[in-house]
Amino acid sequence: MLIAMANLGSQWSLSNPGRDALLVWLEPWAEEFVVPARSTVAMRAASGRAVGEIEWTLDHLIVWASAPTVEVFIDGVLQDSGSATIPIPEGLTKGMLNILFAGQPAARLGGAHVNVDERVSLWGCITNRLRW
Repeated sequence: MLIAMANLGSQWSLSNPGRDALLVWLEPWAEEFVVPARSTVAMRAASGRAVGEIEWTLDHLIVWASAPTVEVFIDGVLQDSGSATIPIPEGLTKGMLNILFAGQPAARLGGAHVNVDERVSLWGCITNRLRW
């Protein structure tokens, strides 16, 4: 997948010229935005600050915002999002969030997949032992 990015200080944009949609996570709001094929997502940070840090995974992009609020636009259309109206507390960092939510996989911090540790029933243990 080829993706073009532009970073102009407090504004950041990414073009998705591919055939598949791209999932973009915006932390710490735990918001996700689907960027359709041949579309552009743009983010504008408040207070003239940089948008934040960007990480790639196999199936999505994560933006760790460092600005108090971030407006998200897809193909120039402002998206309805908490990130545009709910400011993050001053000093909140990616490292602090990882510590706070490390034991809470259901929070899906950074778009991480939920790893459910299911308890196996007695019947499940028996059938597993007997290889049924």
